[in-house]
Amino acid sequence: MKLSENNIRLIFGLKLKQLRLDKNLSLSELAKRSSLSVSYLNEIENGKKNPKRDKTASLAKVLDVPYDELVSLKLTKSLAPIGDLLESNILEQLPLDHYGIDVHKLLLQISQAPLQLSALVSTLIELAKSLELSENNFSKTAIRTYKELNENYFPELEDAVEKFCRKVKFNNKPPVMFNELLKVFTGELKYTIDEDSIPDTPEFANVRGINIPARKGKKLLINKKLTDSQKAFIIGKEIAYNYLNITDRTQIYSDLSLDSFDQLLNNLKASYFSTALIINKKELIGDLTKFFAKKNFDGDFLLSLLDKYNISPEMLFQRITNILSRYFNISSFFFLRFNSEVNSDVFHLSKEMRLNTKENPGGYMTTEHYCRRWVSIRLIKELEKLQSKSRAFQKPIAGIQKSTFINSNNEYLNISVAKNTALSKKSNYSVTLGFLLNDELKNKINFWNDPTIPVKVVNDTCERCHLADCKERVAPPVMYEKNLQLEKLWQDIRKLISNSLV
Repeated sequence: MKLSENNIRLIFGLKLKQLRLDKNLSLSELAKRSSLSVSYLNEIENGKKNPKRDKTASLAKVLDVPYDELVSLKLTKSLAPIGDLLESNILEQLPLDHYGIDVHKLLLQISQAPLQLSALVSTLIELAKSLELSENNFSKTAIRTYKELNENYFPELEDAVEKFCRKVKFNNKPPVMFNELLKVFTGELKYTIDEDSIPDTPEFANVRGINIPARKGKKLLINKKLTDSQKAFIIGKEIAYNYLNITDRTQIYSDLSLDSFDQLLNNLKASYFSTALIINKKELIGDLTKFFAKKNFDGDFLLSLLDKYNISPEMLFQRITNILSRYFNISSFFFLRFNSEVNSDVFHLSKEMRLNTKENPGGYMTTEHYCRRWVSIRLIKELEKLQSKSRAFQKPIAGIQKSTFINSNNEYLNISVAKNTALSKKSNYSVTLGFLLNDELKNKINFWNDPTIPVKVVNDTCERCHLADCKERVAPPVMYEKNLQLEKLWQDIRKLISNSLV
């Protein structure tokens, strides 16, 4: 069992408390017999102190247990699930402190719980491991939930951007270019920029930047292959980390896992700040008002915003999700990002967010095949066709679709943009906003009933879909058939029981 010093203290404290209670000793009685103070023993039992060898020996003598048994990480049957929980590292990934949950008290409650609850904890740990949900994925899910609970709008960060602009007299009217932010960055924060040191090798292919907090001056390495808008975004994040005094952060800009929920949360804050700095809120509200007022879907207008603000499709869509609920009263939608290698039929859902809706094309970590009828995937394939005709084709493309879920009949208006990945010519991605088609949306988006919008019946994955004549299907409906068999079995069991009672 590999445990941190903090977790070793927790286990020792829980073992000590259990032994004390088994001996029917109060804290004051144990303190008197071991010549230790009550407050000191209390800190030991709460995992805050680790006693020295002589004091541990004194406690072992009073409790009538061998010294080696007391300091051993081997746990009793009732405490074993706690050891598994600590070893799994799940607690370090869950943001318990952000939700007012004291880890020490939680572990204490589990240690005092019946064996049935301990069995449940063990089952959940094994389930998390088998689904690869331990470690970073718990934190990612928690971050997504955090964004959804706040409707992805953070007024304190919006205010911080405005204060920063006033402080440094920076006009963030569009477009905000890399060189403009660079002047603020190097002047105010005394940074040095290096665009030549990140190696042009496969190992560094997805490394966008590296922050080097040197003693004699901060340095930021930026991948020279990035677009102007991507460089500006990284500069904006570095400004955020410094201006918001964020120290618990990752120093690498890439898709590598972050170390903790706190780092993910701080990354969210920095990303939000940077996007708000680059995309002026008032300007975007005005542009979206024009876009939503159009009688027919205007993909060219949507794509023109990328040039107007000097931004990527993902930055645009992420910023739109910030202001939809607050300024347009549109509160039921989801955001998706799909990645795919060129000429591949494998699509990865790398980012998602849902507000007041549970439906979308799937979820993280699934081995199933996402429904190919979604505009998100169709648009990537269309982009590939354009790229195959001309290698020089680098433009983003936009699309729209009405999608009706086959099981619920809920209908969504999906707007999507697909583009090649800047750091790799061999991959593309799409970002999609899916709006639940309800009265709220129909009052805000005028082109919702544009007759030229294609309509598709969709599902989440092929494996769970019973649509018989689907030309886009890439996998048999094995999960759907399995659920049908299970339901039939239960019907037969209920029928058998009913007949037996006659």
